[in-house]
Amino acid sequence: MIALLFNTLFAFIPLIFFKNTSELFEFNKIVVIYIFTILITAAWIIKSILAKKIIFRRTILDIPLALYLFILLLSLLFSIDSRTSWLGYYSRFNGGLVSQICYALLYWAFVSNMTAKQSLFAIRYSLFAATIASLLAVLEHFGIFTTCKLLGFNLYESCWVQDVQNRVFSTLGQPNWLAALIVALLPMTWLLMLTVKKIDAKYLSFTFLSFIFFITLLFTKSRSGLLAFGVEAIIFWGLVFWQTKLKYSKKFLTIFFSSLILFIFFNSPLTTLDSTQKISTGTTLETGGTESGVIRKYVWIGAINVFKNYPILGSGPETFAYVFPKFKPIEHNLTSEWDYIYNKAHNEYLNYLANTGLLGLLSYLFIIGSILKLFIQKLSITNYKLQITNNLEFRIYNLALMSGFASILITNFFGFSVVTTSLLFFLFPALAVVSSTQNVEWQKTNRLTIYQILATIVVLLTTYYLLHTTYYYWRADIHYNKAKNNGGEQEINEALKISPNEPLYIAELAFINQDANLAAKALDLNPYDQNIRNILISTLIKNASAEANYLLIAEKIAEEGTLVAPQNPKIFYQLALLNLKNNKIQESLKNFDRAIKLKPNYKEAYFAKGLTLIDLKRYGEAITALQYILDKIDPNDDLTKKYLQEAVSMF
Repeated sequence: MIALLFNTLFAFIPLIFFKNTSELFEFNKIVVIYIFTILITAAWIIKSILAKKIIFRRTILDIPLALYLFILLLSLLFSIDSRTSWLGYYSRFNGGLVSQICYALLYWAFVSNMTAKQSLFAIRYSLFAATIASLLAVLEHFGIFTTCKLLGFNLYESCWVQDVQNRVFSTLGQPNWLAALIVALLPMTWLLMLTVKKIDAKYLSFTFLSFIFFITLLFTKSRSGLLAFGVEAIIFWGLVFWQTKLKYSKKFLTIFFSSLILFIFFNSPLTTLDSTQKISTGTTLETGGTESGVIRKYVWIGAINVFKNYPILGSGPETFAYVFPKFKPIEHNLTSEWDYIYNKAHNEYLNYLANTGLLGLLSYLFIIGSILKLFIQKLSITNYKLQITNNLEFRIYNLALMSGFASILITNFFGFSVVTTSLLFFLFPALAVVSSTQNVEWQKTNRLTIYQILATIVVLLTTYYLLHTTYYYWRADIHYNKAKNNGGEQEINEALKISPNEPLYIAELAFINQDANLAAKALDLNPYDQNIRNILISTLIKNASAEANYLLIAEKIAEEGTLVAPQNPKIFYQLALLNLKNNKIQESLKNFDRAIKLKPNYKEAYFAKGLTLIDLKRYGEAITALQYILDKIDPNDDLTKKYLQEAVSMF
């Protein structure tokens, strides 16, 4: 039963997506993780009850995992937003404490219940899913959009805002995420090729699998993925040759030259900027504009600045989006993504450093070090043959796992973990642990006692409750998505019935009804969320005719926002406009200047300042502000030219 559940999990995770949720890919994948963690853990507990003993296998990762979860819990207790730290940032979801508990439970369940033979089946199911995802990606590249067809659109017309023919992402939702999955599993395809002693149909099928993965990697145009591929290839083939004395050199040359030909034929991703494209929900690095390496540098500096202010336990798991605006470098305001919301540091290690502090990063590195130690221990064993792979030494099997794991460490350095890579991060070492386990011994008692029956009933009832809760968590998001897209008050009320304290849901209802009190309640629940603050301010402004003091309240909310995001020029610009509405002219000019100081090419701030100076009949200063736009920012702006001429004529 447990083996079947793991196989199903491996087969489903890369392929799951659903059109009616607010985030099509990651949200549905994390919900599947929740469901299977509940089912697998329940089956494991019931198995222990029936055996009248705790079925638990001690491994090298027990202490590191327990310490890691404990540090995350401490960080959550001191988090600036505990809900986000518990469930993850909305639109990303992966990375909250709940998801990390799930991965840890899956690891312990795997090592305690699976055998080597069963683990190989799990890997093959994962390869099967990745193959389907790869084939869909190749079809995307050539203009056949199967994912769009599954969503109800035309098969030959893209439904995505991204150019998926240029950078494919298949069922993963983002090119770099697909690349990370592919490179993590590629060494397994090489392993399968090595298991076949002669060139036959099986060998050709494994070769095809390797090539289709590599072609997919090329079509993602992911430089981080290609770098990870190069490193894992050096690790895998270098150690294979060292351990087998060039035994597999012909197969290596076949793979190497074929890959080189494919690389040249389909063009090099190195000639294309590795910019993470903006997907339908959330925000990532933008295609075009400032080069992604420059943007990443500023985001990384911001992460280090967050760490300096929260050095021990960080700001809380998955709270990066809330603290980055306060600590980002001013230079970031000159990039094309200056007003984007960054919910990750785009470097897994810096993300841990910012969100969970030094203790969190060290506990995460402790896990990585323990996993690498595990792989090295497995590679040092020389007297065991993994018979179910045609007597191929199981050292090479573990070498494939280690190489794939190393690729995850590299892709995470230039990005962040998502559901698929997080699952492999925790289960690759689990596969290594059980690689020498032929049987998991346990014996069911002949006759169940009343205590066993009662305990089993309790487990089943708890399982039902957890599954029911997970289902309604998923349903709430569907209602929220419908409300967001269609403005349906009934839908968002349905979401709030399920999750009454979700700030985003409350803010959405406030937006639909233009209810300032509701928007204020949402902001009270999460004062760090910039989107909720903007909803409250816009709601107050739109209803200012009905309530005389709304503009003053909006001004106060914006002023509080400058404390939360003092490096964000937009909030100062917004405050300056509200100053004008409240006839605080001198304060508005000061805030326009603050916005301009933070972003010297802020066209809107210069323009608004120029018009304000014209109204004050300070024509010389107005000419300077408007002329700056034409000289330094946009020489073809007709509206600026018009008001500049007006200022000159009155000067």
